[in-house]
Amino acid sequence: MREQRPRRRRQWAVACALAAGLALTSCGAMPRSGPVHKVVEPTTEAEEQPTQYSPAMPQVGASAQEIVEGFLAAGVGAQDDYAVARQYLTPQLANTWKPDARVLVHTGEPSTVPRLNDGEYRTSLEVSAERAANGVLEQQPEGTTRVLDFTLTSVDGQWRISNAPDGVIVPFGDFAEIFKAYTLYFFDDEFGRLVPDPRWFAERSTVPTAMVRELLAGPAAHLDGAVTSAIPPGAGLARSAVPVSDTTASVDLNLGQFDPADVELGKQIEQQLEASLQSVPSVDGVELTVNGAPVETSGSDMDDPVREVTVPNRQIGVSHNELAFYQGGQTELIPDVPLPQNARIVRPGMDHAMEHFGWVDDASGIVYTAVQGESPVQRWTGQDLTRPSFDIQGWVWGSGTDGVVHAARTDSDDDSITVAASWLDDQSIAGLRISREGNRALIVTTDEQGETSNVWVAGIVRDDSGRPTELNQGNLVAADVDVDTVQWISGTEFITTAFGKNDNSQPHEYSVSGTNDALPSLVGVTSLAGGNGPSAIYGAADGNLYMLTGSSWAQQSDSVTDTAFAG
Repeated sequence: MREQRPRRRRQWAVACALAAGLALTSCGAMPRSGPVHKVVEPTTEAEEQPTQYSPAMPQVGASAQEIVEGFLAAGVGAQDDYAVARQYLTPQLANTWKPDARVLVHTGEPSTVPRLNDGEYRTSLEVSAERAANGVLEQQPEGTTRVLDFTLTSVDGQWRISNAPDGVIVPFGDFAEIFKAYTLYFFDDEFGRLVPDPRWFAERSTVPTAMVRELLAGPAAHLDGAVTSAIPPGAGLARSAVPVSDTTASVDLNLGQFDPADVELGKQIEQQLEASLQSVPSVDGVELTVNGAPVETSGSDMDDPVREVTVPNRQIGVSHNELAFYQGGQTELIPDVPLPQNARIVRPGMDHAMEHFGWVDDASGIVYTAVQGESPVQRWTGQDLTRPSFDIQGWVWGSGTDGVVHAARTDSDDDSITVAASWLDDQSIAGLRISREGNRALIVTTDEQGETSNVWVAGIVRDDSGRPTELNQGNLVAADVDVDTVQWISGTEFITTAFGKNDNSQPHEYSVSGTNDALPSLVGVTSLAGGNGPSAIYGAADGNLYMLTGSSWAQQSDSVTDTAFAG
């Protein structure tokens, strides 16, 4: 039974710096190579301004190795399109080098050494995360390294870099001060709900422009085919920038075959742009122009898409080996749900309507679903099965140590299907939760010893009928962490912990963008449940149900445990 298996614990200091990935709110800055100085203008608004870094320019007579090290250290200076870093390059390379191609977030000091040929150097560094050119951040397993090669030549008697990889390196502790997470939004297939796609951009005035360009380019790879964009393929920016004036972003698109009379399409494009750009503090609204003409959407009666799908406040749990509802300190057995003989009911779940229920029979290793007044239906079998997760499209999901992802229609007795996910072959799945809008899956995979885990977000690809067909290769949002479970608390946040009878477990609250915060510990936690936001987090331990209240866990009930919110 996975939820009660003791687990090896790591020291939080190590997990913060190395294992937990980018715990940006919890760890201090790591040392950086080269002469770099932080500069914040001494104004009354300094606390609200992004931290500016002033890297040192090349020094006259600097050695070739010092030029390489100075160039790497200048990667923290994003202002003026990395103007200082470009001074370390030959004029030719300075014009072609692409600093935004990637960002390597490193721990510890990079090591630069000469190679066999004169003027050639190699830098090795340990990387905890990597930001791609499109702004997607992916955590890296502990011990991940990168090698960067450089060639230098003399320019007017001074060493300059003539060949260098695109991208910059940034110390772990500085990344969150230079880059910020912004949320792009795409639609579900019915254009009724928005799906978040967080990206990281350097804090510059060009952020709105970068966001619109990435919206035009489409969703991140792990969401490809799982979400829809209202912006048709081939659309481009008519101007080089997206200016913001009086909190309104002006977006001017070139879009062939656009019909100005298509108010619905214009409204959907406007909704998608507005939802995305509103994550920029200076933007409240969007003024949309297509092919040089303003898009008139005031006559549209379309509803705004749902940005945040919420769940009912009622939970499902186990009370004396029976299914029960729990809410506000009160427990009520769920009537007319016959249970298998000699069953041991664990890890129950339910759908958003609170009409379809599921659970794991720990005695037989079978997942059942049921509705009141009808016999339960066997869905799949396995070892250490995950809690059934119900999506808003009417499917129930689960997996186990064999790494096979199962799904079944809740309104049908048909056999379950296997959802294709070749990247999960031969991996043990400890947790699987479908997002509340139904387009993404949170997945916890564990190593062979069950001691360290990775947490992934993967897009769900469905056919025209809504049947899930594939889980995209996931984006790694937490690497080498000690967790057994994940639970959504919003469209962009989830909570995790490790289960153990006698251990002091440290739950965490994560963002899908890659940041996390430690929550108060709970001794012997055996289940974790998340409702609508951080004010609705529950944990079970020692046969009692607790609610997270500020910095402590307050006991709520001794009659129900193993609770879960809908979803």
